Formats: sequence, structure tokens, C-alpha cells
Amino acid sequence: MSYLSGLINDLRKRVSVTSRLEDSGSRDLPVVFEETPSRHVEITSREFIKTLNVKPLRPQGELYALDSSSRVVETPYLFLGIGAGSIFSRFTGRGIDVPSPSSLLGLEKPLCRHVLLIPGIEVSEQEWLLLDMPGVMTKNPLGKPYTSSYNKQLALGELRLSLENCILSIFNSSNLAVSNNILLVDGPLIYPKIRVFEHIEEAQVVKTIYSESIEYLNKERVEVLREIMNRGVLVAGVVKRLMRSYYLSSIDPFGMAMGLVSDETYLYTLINTRNPEPGKPVVVGPIRVKHEIPNAPRIMWYLAIPRRLHPVPGRMGNYLVFRVEVFESSEWSENDILGYIVYDSLYMGGLLPLSILITDKRVKKITSSITSYLLYTTGLSEESTSQYISVL
Repeated sequence: MSYLSGLINDLRKRVSVTSRLEDSGSRDLPVVFEETPSRHVEITSREFIKTLNVKPLRPQGELYALDSSSRVVETPYLFLGIGAGSIFSRFTGRGIDVPSPSSLLGLEKPLCRHVLLIPGIEVSEQEWLLLDMPGVMTKNPLGKPYTSSYNKQLALGELRLSLENCILSIFNSSNLAVSNNILLVDGPLIYPKIRVFEHIEEAQVVKTIYSESIEYLNKERVEVLREIMNRGVLVAGVVKRLMRSYYLSSIDPFGMAMGLVSDETYLYTLINTRNPEPGKPVVVGPIRVKHEIPNAPRIMWYLAIPRRLHPVPGRMGNYLVFRVEVFESSEWSENDILGYIVYDSLYMGGLLPLSILITDKRVKKITSSITSYLLYTTGLSEESTSQYISVL
């Protein structure tokens, strides 16, 4: 990573003689919703809410989890996003890390682009070519150069999505993707559309750029996930954040007439009104959700796991809720899919799949280490590592 330190120092020398570019709106937080027209959401079972009675199912093969992380080093002359991703098995310790230790030491070229560079000062075409180094993203997935006006939140999302797609491709071509193995993805299998803020100049052009970029990444993601599934691997997404997911209220299967509310609010209200058996986990679903990407409908289940054996009446935090989703083309049964989830969460004494939590901690350690190294070698303060909220 020494070349990044040199790049930062080189750009810093030019700040006094170069005017900083305007970036109005580039830090605005975009609105991201998981939603689709109600005609694209279907109930596929009469028993739509029930106590979760599936038995924990020990995987016949290896159980892997995929996650990514990003940190930011921001200066007046450069926005630097540092990404990392892993597919990791907590049982065997096997997996794929990007960036790998060898690439960080300069012993090999990075397998994937994991660093995002957005100059905040004027950069010539020749300098752009110098910035386009192995492992570095200077353009979005559609080939549009990142400039100071490009939204930083969405650029970080594109970094992480591109990184995950690259790791999935490596996994697909490795000896880790074999029949009966399981891959749990932290997050949705298909990422949601983005509602871009309206007050930016040429907002429609900006919308088109961002929407087409996410659409491109989603198609790439679905294609590689299908290839992994064709090798006999069970691929399931685990969505922990449901506050911006709006599938249930769009069809209102229980007639609660709450309007358009998030899946999280809908589930908490449903549980409090239905009074399920105390201390027992609840499953809501399955539902079928169509998508614009051809032949990519998903089957989803919502799990509500009790935090305590004796819930407090009316307390919204009595349960932890999350969603499990697979592609409809998956040949695995509901009992198998949920059985593996229960084995990696409740059976291990946790509320969420432990494999995902461990991989999440792993990638955060990698990005934190790289950031600390850059701060040390460049003399920048920790104030430059402002935390950007992950919206994707």
C-alpha cells in the first residue's frame, strides 16, 4: 500500500496552487428502498405465519459467509475509500480475502479493485491514467470517471458491490464452490433501486448514471450467483436491516391497514397483535418477489427470534427480525434452508447466523488495519476517517 501513501503526499503538495473543485450534493445521503409493485409480490403458502419448528441441520459440506466493509480517508484534495471483502468458513478457516496479505505487501497484484479514489482537485487526463493502478477504482462500473461531484455514498456502495462480485467470481472458479457447500450472503441477493435526491443540477442525468450502474452490478451479481448454484452450492441472502424494506405492507397479507410501512414495523406490529407462543421463534412467509432482471424471482422468509424467554408486553424489542432469501430456481427445500440458518444461529446460541457475524468482524479488521497504516505513513489525523453510512 506504499503507492497510496506516495499518491496522497503528491496530491497534498499541489493543494496550495490548485483550486478545490465544487462538490455540491456529493455527500447527500441517497434514499434506498427495497420495494416493488404489489403485483410482483405473491404469497406462496396458506400457512403464512407459524412457529419455527424446523430442526437444526448440520451442513454436509462447508458453510461459508460473504461480507464486505469500507472505510474512508477524506482530505480536501482526495476522497479515499478502502474496501475489503471475504468469503470465509469459520469451521475450517478456508476462504478468500480481498485484499490478500500478499497483495498488501506488494508480492502480487490485487485480485480485485478494492480502493476507491475520487480527486477533489483538478486532475489531467495523464494523471487519471497514473491513478488507474491495479486494485484501484477511478471509474464507476459503467466507465464514468469519478469526479468531486460524484456522490460519495453511492461510490462507496459501488465499490463494495463490485468487490463482492469479484470475490464471488473467484469463489466460483475455485475448489471451494462444490456440491453441498453453503454460501450465506450478508445482505440481499439483488440490491435495491436508489432514489436520488432531487435538488442536484441535472438530477435526471445523475439518476440515470446511478440507476444504470446498480443495474449493471446486479446483472453481474445474479449471473455469477447462478453459476455458483449450478455447481450444487446453496446460496442464501440474510438481510439484517428491514427498516427500508417494504414488501409485506405492499400486499398487507394480514389486513392490518397500516399503509406503506417498513417490513420491520409490520413484523413487530404483527407479532404484538398475534401474541405468539412465548419464547418461540416465528417465521412469516414464504413470499415470492419478482424482479426486473429476467428469471431472477426470489423466495423470502422473515424470521422473528425472541431475545428473552418471557417477553415484556407491548415491547417492540422483544424480537430480532431478519429476512432469508433464495432464488426461486434453488432446488433446496424450505426445511433445509431454514434448518441451516437455525443451525448457524439458534443452535449456536445466537440470534443471527454466526458465520456472517464472524466474517463481518473479519473484513472490518482488514479495512481498519489498512486505514491505520495509511494514517501512520501519511501523517493524517484520525479526523479524516469520517464514518460514511452504508446505504447498500
